[in-house]
Amino acid sequence: MPNTVTSMLPHRSTSWLSTSATKGRKWFQRSGISGQLLALIIVMGIFTIGTRGKYLSLVNLQVILSLAAIPAIIAIGLHQVVVLGAIDLSVEGVVAFCVVIVGFLAHNKFNANDVGLWIIPITAGVGGGAGVINGLLNTKLKIPSFISTLGMSWVLWGLAVFVSKGQTIPLLNNPLRAVVNGYVLGIPNLAIIAFLIFAIIQLVQDRTRFGRYLYAIGGDEVLSAQAGVKVHQTKIFVFGIAGVLYGLAALFLAVKLDSAQAITGNNLLFPAVTAVAVGGVALTGGIGGAKNAALGALIVTALNDGLILLDVNPYAQQAVNGAVLVVAVALTIDRKKLGFIK
Repeated sequence: MPNTVTSMLPHRSTSWLSTSATKGRKWFQRSGISGQLLALIIVMGIFTIGTRGKYLSLVNLQVILSLAAIPAIIAIGLHQVVVLGAIDLSVEGVVAFCVVIVGFLAHNKFNANDVGLWIIPITAGVGGGAGVINGLLNTKLKIPSFISTLGMSWVLWGLAVFVSKGQTIPLLNNPLRAVVNGYVLGIPNLAIIAFLIFAIIQLVQDRTRFGRYLYAIGGDEVLSAQAGVKVHQTKIFVFGIAGVLYGLAALFLAVKLDSAQAITGNNLLFPAVTAVAVGGVALTGGIGGAKNAALGALIVTALNDGLILLDVNPYAQQAVNGAVLVVAVALTIDRKKLGFIK
C-alpha cells in the first residue's frame, strides 16, 4: 500500500504553486503598473537590440539609475498634486531658488558661510515653504493651481537670478559629495534615496487616512468635503510635501554638479510631467501613486538614454518625448471629468 502522505506531497506542492501564481497575477493586475512594466521591458528590449547589447551593460544600467533618481524624486512630489486633481508648475522656480540657497549657505569661495549638514533641512524647508504658499494661494485665494504655481515659479526664478546675480557659485569640500556620487553594491546612492522616498510616500498613500483623503479629493472634491474630509488642509499639506521633495532634488543637483546657479532649475518641469503621465497618474486626479511616478521617471530616462546611445538627433529626441507625453495622457485621462473638450 503506498504511503498516503508521500503520495499527496506532489499534489499539495502543485496546488501551492498554482495558488501563489494566481495571487501573484491578481496582485500584478491590481498594482496599476503592469502596463508600465511592460513598456519598460519593451523599451529596454528595443534598445538592447539596437545597440547590440551595449544598452544592458552594467555601466549603462548604473547611468540610467543615476540619471533617473532626481527626476523620480521630483515626479514623486509632483504626482501627489496631480492625484488631487491639481497641477504644480512651480518645479523649476522652486529648484532654482533652492539651488541658489544651497550655493550661499554651503561652503563656497564667495563667503564664509558653511552650515554643514544643516543644509539638508534648510533646503527642504525652503522648498516646503514655497509649496505651502502654493497651497494657500490655491485654497484661500481660490486661484487655480495652474496660475498660482506658474506665477510662483516665475517669482522664485526671478529671486534666484537677482540674489545670485546670475553667477555660478562653486561648492567647496561639500560633505554630501561622497553620498550623492557614491554606490552601494553597484547601485547609485541617489537611486537608493529615491527608492526610500518612493517607499515612504507609497506606504502613506496605501495605509493612512491621509492617503485615503488624497484619493477622495482627487475623485470628487465636493463629495469629499461633504463627507468631512479637510480638503483645504490636505491640499496645503500635499503642496508642502511636493515643495520639500523639490528642495531635496535641488540640493542633490547642486552637490552632483559641484556648483549652484539659477539655471540648474531649467528644463525640469517637462520631464517630470511626462514621467507622471507615462507612469499612469491620471491628470484628472484620483488615479496613480508614488510607484507610478517613480516607474514613469525610469521609463523616460531609459528611453532618452537609449536614444542617446543610438546617436539620435537631439531635436528628434524632443519630438519623441512630446509624442510619448501626448500618448500617455490620452491613455490615462478620465474624459468623464472633462465635460466638453475645448
